[in-house]
Amino acid sequence: MKAFRPFLYALVGCSFLPWLLLAETEVAEYQADPVIVRAWRFEEQELDVPADITVISSKQIEQSHSQSVPELLQQEANIHVRSSNGKGNTGELSMRGFGENSGQRVLVIVDGQKMNRADMGILDWQQLPLDNIESIEVIRGGQTVLYGNHALSGVIKITTKKGGEQKIKLKASAGSFGFQEYNAFYTGSHSNLFYTAGANYQRDEGFRDNSLSWTKNANLSLGSLLGDSDTITLKTSVGENYTQFPGPLSYIEYLADPTQSVKPNDFASTTNLLTTVLWEGEREWGTVQANGGFNLRNTYSEMGGNIGINEQRGYSFSPQARVGDEKNFISGGVDLFYDTLDFAGDRETTINQAALSRITVGPFLFAQKELTKTLSLNGGARYEVAQTQGKNKEYNKSDFNPFIPGPFPWSPPDPNPNYPPKPNPATSFEGDFKKTGLAHEISLNWQPAENFSAWIGYDRVYRYPALDESAAYQGFPLNDPLNENLEPERGNNFETGVKYQIENWSASASLYYLTLENEIGYTDNYLGSGQGQNINLGATEHVGSDLELAYDKEHYGASTLWSLVRATFDGGPNDGDKVPLVPEIQNTTAVWFKPLKRVRITGTHLWLSDQFQGGDFDNTQREIKSYGLFGLKTDISITKQVSLFFKVDNLADKQYLSSAYSGVYYPGAGRSFSAGLTMEL
Repeated sequence: MKAFRPFLYALVGCSFLPWLLLAETEVAEYQADPVIVRAWRFEEQELDVPADITVISSKQIEQSHSQSVPELLQQEANIHVRSSNGKGNTGELSMRGFGENSGQRVLVIVDGQKMNRADMGILDWQQLPLDNIESIEVIRGGQTVLYGNHALSGVIKITTKKGGEQKIKLKASAGSFGFQEYNAFYTGSHSNLFYTAGANYQRDEGFRDNSLSWTKNANLSLGSLLGDSDTITLKTSVGENYTQFPGPLSYIEYLADPTQSVKPNDFASTTNLLTTVLWEGEREWGTVQANGGFNLRNTYSEMGGNIGINEQRGYSFSPQARVGDEKNFISGGVDLFYDTLDFAGDRETTINQAALSRITVGPFLFAQKELTKTLSLNGGARYEVAQTQGKNKEYNKSDFNPFIPGPFPWSPPDPNPNYPPKPNPATSFEGDFKKTGLAHEISLNWQPAENFSAWIGYDRVYRYPALDESAAYQGFPLNDPLNENLEPERGNNFETGVKYQIENWSASASLYYLTLENEIGYTDNYLGSGQGQNINLGATEHVGSDLELAYDKEHYGASTLWSLVRATFDGGPNDGDKVPLVPEIQNTTAVWFKPLKRVRITGTHLWLSDQFQGGDFDNTQREIKSYGLFGLKTDISITKQVSLFFKVDNLADKQYLSSAYSGVYYPGAGRSFSAGLTMEL
């Protein structure tokens, strides 16, 4: 019974909150300005969308003083972030109770371009400087009808700035562990043109030894009004970054000194390019838009003495249209993706050369029908096909030498019987396979007042295996080097919730039940073969609730966000065991006040409950213990154009674990200080 207490609390909250909010609605004198989102790919008011949504505004981004997007999402949206180096720039996102490779179930979109990698690697967050971001929408729950693959537990929609008021913004900050950041940003408009340009440099030596990271980015946006109803916007960014990886520690090493490193030479260096084009047009019958993009990521890495060169290219094109008005409409379109991955690996004994590609076609339809003045019905469907082609050639290094040593030191060399080298048939492959996904959803949205809505809905969701979940091409052998039988994850998501917004108050509560078939995980001894394999683990159940309450007054305010989830295996040898790397409770709370007109002080607290470490499917290994982290920050507006900030993270210098996997541990960062100056001209 104790294990279910969080969900009893969530049920109680979801049961009573609507009536409390409706009671407040009857006496409310002020209405909040409507929050506009693009959760349905076109603009609509948040209360019209039957989904749990958190919007992070440009103002919130500035006041957070976060150093990366994952850190911002954890602070402002209560999203769980795991890191291998104690910093957010290598963070993996987790929503709705997913552990290992949880980031594969969260779709991240920047200006319409999918950012998720074709492999299982962590997103390159250093590619996204926060000063160039206008807003972020966090859409929780299954969204595969409108967004397809990866949108199984939620979507992160990032919109960068695109120009307007003439302004120059300069920012410099510095802090503990050698942290430095410098930003320059220019925005303006002329006639029908609007434009921005920016540059960012960040360097951080890190809490742990061998955890240096730095990044250099530049971005440009150019848009134009075409007549009275059309807009076209071109955005591009280019960057280079470098990250060192201190590696995991044993538990004894972690207790003795969490700052130490056991991997003094591991690093990755990446260059990237992101370009997007968006055309939007308004017509008498509705709205039309087309979005295209290109994302290039080229990484050179040295891990454990093994060299890897990984180049990924992503192309996208998504035309779509919506016919009707705000209450009754039908929309549709198609998402077209082409992803390529080329890998060259040089290990101590082997050399790998791989080339993989995936073409994805996903047509979708979505509609809304107003049943009454307060009740609307929404629904849609998507059918998606992903065709994957891949080949890998692994050679033994010794086979490249035409001669081998003779039987005695003085003997002449003998001819190498394996020369010229031939690919190793046990680890090399060439083939193709097709996977399909079918998603559909239906929901009811009830809005009896302008500031209140409640919904109930059902979604059929799916996710394809990443390229290196199905194929072994990086020198780490799998029992089956091209596992064509690895099935997509498929599931059913049932959800209900409420939302409430007035001038100073906002609140939301959602309750969900997600059953997932064929969840994918890694086993290091597949069928006793002594080799690893990504397999379909079987069914899992995810039951939980997301709760949010915020109050924002002129001189003070507070917010608290809760994520409650119980994720368990349903059937099989681990029936009833908890899914590893999933804390059952996560809370982010912030309180702020202005003791003086130009001074704002904010206190924050993040708390996570216990969780089992990765790979511990039978829940027998050492748990990752719960922890709470305090933070404090002060904003000082010297003039309208000049401001300062001071920030302390992990105020109590708490020693804690960010993650752990199969008996090795990744410490979180200790106490750190930072300060900065911002000027607007």
